Amino acid sequence: MSKYLAVDSLPSWFPIHHFNEPTLSYSTGVDLIQVHKPSLWAFVAMTAFNPIFWNTVARNEYRNKTITKIVRSPLIGCYLLAITIFSLSAFRDHLYLNAVKNQPALAILAHPAVKVVAAVLFAAGQTFVISSMWALGVTGTYLGDYFGILMTHRVTSFPFNVLSDPMYVGSALSHLGTALWFQSPVGVALAGWVWIVYAIALKYEGPFTDKIYSAKHKKSSTPTPTTSSVPATPSRRSGRIAAKSSHSDLDSDAEVKPTTTPGRGPRKSGLAREAGVATPKRMTRSRSKGRVGSEDE
Repeated sequence: MSKYLAVDSLPSWFPIHHFNEPTLSYSTGVDLIQVHKPSLWAFVAMTAFNPIFWNTVARNEYRNKTITKIVRSPLIGCYLLAITIFSLSAFRDHLYLNAVKNQPALAILAHPAVKVVAAVLFAAGQTFVISSMWALGVTGTYLGDYFGILMTHRVTSFPFNVLSDPMYVGSALSHLGTALWFQSPVGVALAGWVWIVYAIALKYEGPFTDKIYSAKHKKSSTPTPTTSSVPATPSRRSGRIAAKSSHSDLDSDAEVKPTTTPGRGPRKSGLAREAGVATPKRMTRSRSKGRVGSEDE
């Protein structure tokens, strides 16, 4: 049975093991880090691998819908990715505990105040992580927006009203609290490595997520053409009919225009009626004849 808590029957990655203090080997100086331990580099590699993995898979899903095509459902695909990411994160935490336990401890970190700080940091970190998952849900936490499962509104409740990225901050704080609890300076450095990796991941995740929601906003704000706002385009046949009707109207007008007003005779000069001859020096015009003047007479 453990010295402080009866948790030997629980898996090694279970969080309560963080408070099960083991037998520590103390050292000083350069001996505080043992670079030849495989557990150290296994954690370093796994920490870098995780965000590379889930960002690569998620972006491929956004562009090609690979997982959705296989399982025929974006929701099922998101849940499968969530299980995978959660399992990888649990395995990474297991590697972290192994790395910390296999490294020497620093005696000055055995002070009771350090234990209190370690417990507070770990509790705060887990609070941020768990409350973030509760606020976002499974699809919001595990990249559902890359599957087309977008959130209808921005989450502004706790812990997002305190931190912009509470899950990453909470994870880094949990690692730091664990390192202080085990009095491990190497563990503190590894907690810093966790934060560096997350900070780099945020440089890629943040803008890409903003791009997804920006595309959604542009698509939803584009007006859909309707019959009331956009006139219908006439067919070629209706255009020909309209043109034919227009020509018919013009022809009808042309036929009507030459007709004289009923009851009125042609206009003649009074002098011409009296003398029976054409008026001198008067010009006349005909469609079939040219101009005739006084010179021809």
